[in-house]
This record gives sequence, structure tokens and C-alpha cells, in this order.
Amino acid sequence: MGPIVCATRGGEAGRRTQERAIALAKERGTELIFLCVFDPSFAGSLSKALSAAVVEEQQWLGRSLVSVAQARAQEQGVEAGAVVLSGVILDSIEEFLCESGASTLVIGEAKIDSALSAFRHGMVQSCARHVEQNTGVEVVVVTPVE
Repeated sequence: MGPIVCATRGGEAGRRTQERAIALAKERGTELIFLCVFDPSFAGSLSKALSAAVVEEQQWLGRSLVSVAQARAQEQGVEAGAVVLSGVILDSIEEFLCESGASTLVIGEAKIDSALSAFRHGMVQSCARHVEQNTGVEVVVVTPVE
């Protein structure tokens, strides 16, 4: 069985998603990889210097987020890898799933729409089906707690 990949971010939705991925990795005895993808195009047209600075900051934030997730997993006895990528989010996730030979992707859905969210509320299920069809990888969607 291939690794479990957890598409991660910060906040409450990110913590719930990470906890579910950690539990699955323990249950299945499978490798766990936390994946954080940033799309640098969100900032629009920037000068080369400013664009490079934005990407550098995104990479730093991503490394911080996956480090926190790794520490959370380690506290529960699960060793986890960490990857930070820049690119179109869904495309980058699908490419990584194929390259890593992943068996499962765990993604979370935020409670509310957010301009900072990669996916609007309700889009995650549609994206999950798209990923499953394109990659053959099982997708586990962690829904908000009401």
C-alpha cells in the first residue's frame, strides 16, 4: 500500500485533517506525508523581485505548517514526511500523488468560504471526485464539525 498524503494548511480545518490522516496512518501502518501547496499566481502580476519574495515567503510558511503537522504526528507515534510545492494547487496535488505512488489523499473542507481558501465551501467533494478519476487514488474528505 502506498503512502497516505495529507494536503495540509493551517487553522482548525488543517488540524482536523491532519488528525484524520495521522489516525489513518496508524490504523493502516502506512507511511504519512504532509503536503502543502501554494499557488504563487494569487498575487497577480508582480515584478520579478517581488514575485520571488512572495514565493520565498510561501515556502517558509509551508515549511512551518508541515513542521507543525510532523510534530503533531510524532506526538502520536507516527513519523511523517513533509513536502512543500508551488504551483497550481489541484494539478500539483495530482502530480505528487502519482509521483509518490500514494494510495490515499486526505483533504479537509473549511467551515466557511474564505478568500484565502484554495477551494470554496462545497467544492472539495467535486475536487475529490476529480482527483480519484484522474489518479485512481482514494480521497478521504474531512468535513467541518458543526
